[in-house]
Amino acid sequence: MQKGISLKEELLRKSIHITTSVIPLIYYYHASKEQILVLCLGFFSLFLIGDILRIYVTQIQQIYEKIFGNLLREHESGKNLNGATLLFLGLSISILLFEKNIAVVAMLFLTISDSAAAIIGKIFGRHYISHKTFEGAFAFFASASIISLIFYEKVIFGLLIAVIMAIVELAPIKINDNIIIPIISGLLLTLSNIV
Repeated sequence: MQKGISLKEELLRKSIHITTSVIPLIYYYHASKEQILVLCLGFFSLFLIGDILRIYVTQIQQIYEKIFGNLLREHESGKNLNGATLLFLGLSISILLFEKNIAVVAMLFLTISDSAAAIIGKIFGRHYISHKTFEGAFAFFASASIISLIFYEKVIFGLLIAVIMAIVELAPIKINDNIIIPIISGLLLTLSNIV
């Protein structure tokens, strides 16, 4: 498996990531908490089973890496969970912990803003902190601001949280973005509702 993935592979990875935005949008417009939670936990379970099989069954690991190896980041190999498993875990946690409007914004930060950061960072990134770029962080902020303006009623707080989350996304934190982004943004949005 290669150390860094190409722009084409990053675009493919993030197109899958962005496609999952349909889940918070369905939740916002049509589905109940229970329905969307069952959907996300179902996907999480399927990907988790796939990861367990990949980790412990050599033949499955070989097939998996042959098909998906070019799309995997270095930290997704070996006995680590892949990004899709953690993505659905992050979405599930958001639904469990936060009220609907907050969960929707937190999930969109994960599916859209995190994707925007990765794509813009890969294309235009010149100024790095660890393996992330200021250009990617700005893309996170810009997309998170738009999401806040559309889906969150406290505009000033939404924009402030977009700034904070762009900094969090840029920071070299060891916890996976698919977990940290929805949890921290959800907590900040919840706190802003108390103020």
